[in-house]
Order: sequence, then structure tokens, then C-alpha cells
Amino acid sequence: MKALLVVDIQEGLIKRKNLYNASCFIETVNYAISRYRKLGNLVIFIQHNNKQLIYGESDWEIDKRIDKRNEDITLHKQHGNAFEKTELKSILENENIKEILVCGLVSHGCIKLTCMGGLNQGFRTNLLTNGHTNWNKDAEIKISSTESELKQLGVKIIDRLQL
Repeated sequence: MKALLVVDIQEGLIKRKNLYNASCFIETVNYAISRYRKLGNLVIFIQHNNKQLIYGESDWEIDKRIDKRNEDITLHKQHGNAFEKTELKSILENENIKEILVCGLVSHGCIKLTCMGGLNQGFRTNLLTNGHTNWNKDAEIKISSTESELKQLGVKIIDRLQL
């Protein structure tokens, strides 16, 4: 069994201006969610808590365009790496998950750190192309350099057609 980690696609982050390739990003993430559910794999939503993304407030909520269901597992984090000081590793181990696919916000921040965390915890770690983005002026460069760096570390870059 595999797990899809949907990281930080929260109202307070996604509503920022100039989110690069936003419609393709949303479509790709929802496609991955649908495929993982259809194949009986685990979907885990991860939400960041901080001064901007306060637990329970509207900015903290998962963006309404993302196909999140009440029965989905949701974890809260306070660090970039979703494995740091959360129950993520134990949830994955309890479900006998050996492989993860990471998507969400932002490419060169929490996505990169969570992929590195997955590798460090011994999981086969994949990153979804067009399933991560950011709002920087050089967004395309940040995305491509993140993918390149993670690939060198052993993360497999997956296209939605490979799901």
C-alpha cells in the first residue's frame, strides 16, 4: 500500500496572489487524490499551524477546491518537515506503508523538507510533478531546482500519468 501526503493546501496559503500554475496544480492534486482512493491507497492531509495559519480559523482550512473528505486522515504540523514532531511515521508504519507521494505547498519549503524527511525515515519517496507550486517571482525556477535537488537525493519525480 502507498500513501499520498497532501501538504499545506490551506486557504491562507493558496489565496496568496500569483500562485504559479494554480489551476493545473489544483487539478493535478485532485487527480492524485482520486487515483489513490480508487486504488485503495491512503490519503493524508497535513495542515500547518503557525501565527498566520491558526488552528480552526478560515485561513487554516484546506482549500475548498481540494477533494478532502471527513474520513481522511488529517495531521497538524508546526515544522516544514511533516515527519518532525508528528505521528506521521507511526501512522504510515501502522498501515504498512512503504512508499509515499508528496504534493502541496510550497515546493522549496515544506514539500522539499517533507520529501527529505520521508527519505530519512526510510520510505520510498516520490514527488508529484505539477502537484507542488509556490508564489515566488521565479516560481518555475524554484520548482525545477527543487525537483532536481530531490531527484539527486533519491526522490522519484512522478507524472500524473504514472499514477
